[in-house]
Amino acid sequence: MRTSGILTIGGAFVAILGGAFALLMLRAFFVDKGQGFVDLSGLVVGGVVAAVGLALVAAGRKRARIEQQSDDLHFSEAALALAKKNNGQIQVDQVAKASGLSREEATARMRQLTGRGLFDLDFDANGQMVWKLSPDAGRAQLAEIAGRGG
Repeated sequence: MRTSGILTIGGAFVAILGGAFALLMLRAFFVDKGQGFVDLSGLVVGGVVAAVGLALVAAGRKRARIEQQSDDLHFSEAALALAKKNNGQIQVDQVAKASGLSREEATARMRQLTGRGLFDLDFDANGQMVWKLSPDAGRAQLAEIAGRGG
């Protein structure tokens, strides 16, 4: 499991526990009329724990976006390097093998790279999809990097 998933799930668990404790102390504070300061401090502690849990969930979601961008960047770099090794063209099976992704996922990501202008889609003599390095691949890659920096 990735760090983002651990943060999100763990944060949700902590938020639920903190919220449940805060509700328990809220009930004790208003209904039981027992030890007011103890119940109030328990309510504050439960609220703080719930807030920490929600902060962990938010951090997990932010981390997930960063991890996704990193994965996309590494995939595009690997696909470009593989294409340069193979005279500027690659097949989906080569990409799937090099990246460890399924054939469907590799096809979807290669189509995204085609949409960004890094590759052109073509078919070989057997009717298999072949991605050829776009003549404007360098320009598209620079535009993509510039878009992330700003």
